[in-house]
Amino acid sequence: MRGYIFLTLIFSFFTLTGCENNDKTDPSVIGELDKQFILEAADDALFQVNAGQVAASRTTRDSIQEYGEEMTTSHTQAGKELQTLAAARKVQLPTTLSDERQQQLDSLSMQTGVSLDTLYLNQMVAIQERVVRLMEIEGTSGKDTELKQWAADRLPVVRQFEERAKALRDSLE
Repeated sequence: MRGYIFLTLIFSFFTLTGCENNDKTDPSVIGELDKQFILEAADDALFQVNAGQVAASRTTRDSIQEYGEEMTTSHTQAGKELQTLAAARKVQLPTTLSDERQQQLDSLSMQTGVSLDTLYLNQMVAIQERVVRLMEIEGTSGKDTELKQWAADRLPVVRQFEERAKALRDSLE
């Protein structure tokens, strides 16, 4: 009888510890959607840093220079945060732009004057809209709670940048 009770206790212990609900997930285990989010967000942040530098140094408008400088500062910080999140998940972020983003940067770098201002602001509106969608998708469909929180925290900032880019673009017309 004691043997039966002992086996029942052992079985119960392993069953209960195996079923323990642990909300802390191992950050090194990452789903494909979450991984794609990190990679795309990092590429977009790197592009916005580089494009912001081009715009800030070559525009003739103070408002666009200020916007470019803010984009550079904000997205440098976002890139550092993404690097930390990626490292914890064993995701290697590229150190160079994707081909698509590099082509956009090259196109921007070839412009001057009003053409540069117009292209930069059009690019910023398009990329901010894309990043808003990307963060909304991560917020609703992502599995990694820390990434979802980062996206939720960053989303208002991105929306603000989007609205400012639209207002600056509209002021050119």
